Amino acid sequence: MTEPSIHELNESIKLLSNYHDRLQEEVISITKKLQMPQAKITTTLNKNSELSNIKQVIINLVEQRDKKLNQTQE
Repeated sequence: MTEPSIHELNESIKLLSNYHDRLQEEVISITKKLQMPQAKITTTLNKNSELSNIKQVIINLVEQRDKKLNQTQE
């Protein structure tokens, strides 16, 4: 398997970030319809496993991209 290019990493980060934002907005919308207090909404967002997994993947991709950028600058 070949290493992803910086462009591919950036594109993946962008797509996952957009998906994360849409999913977060969807969770917020649903919890507001349920008239949940803001503290409960925040807790729900923080405990959502899919949102957490996406955040971690984005962090890993950013680290991989930054490492690749640093290697090309040396």
